[in-house]
Amino acid sequence: MKGKFIIRKSNWIAKIFAIIFPSVILAGCPAMYGSPYASYTTRGQVTNEEGKALQGIQVSIADYSYIDAQGIERTNWLDSAVTDRRGGYFFDTQHLESFRLIVVAKDIDGEEGGGEYVSDTIQVEKFDYKGGGTWYLGHADVEVNFKLKKK
Repeated sequence: MKGKFIIRKSNWIAKIFAIIFPSVILAGCPAMYGSPYASYTTRGQVTNEEGKALQGIQVSIADYSYIDAQGIERTNWLDSAVTDRRGGYFFDTQHLESFRLIVVAKDIDGEEGGGEYVSDTIQVEKFDYKGGGTWYLGHADVEVNFKLKKK
């Protein structure tokens, strides 16, 4: 008789844990579900050393670079744009959360745009995330300005 009571009591406790435990786990960390990602608004201006806006400069953005199996450095490019007449560019991207952004300005029109300029690369490694969290569903506004030198 005593053995039956112990079995019934343990079944009752198991049923309670089966109901309560998943609820506690799911309620405790709803934002942790899924892959972390963030949105990034990257903007800036490209000028020459005298401060004159440069139109027609290609600005590209990447979130990481790596060495492939052949030992060649590769970059995961996300987007590119060409600067407007005020030298401005703008990206609005959403992807896996980044620990750095690589922004490259490259003169693609040569002498046509008022002279040839040396390419420049800026890496951004600190982000001020708003909303969501530092690694999950956040948004970062990033400003990257370039001063290109003549070749």
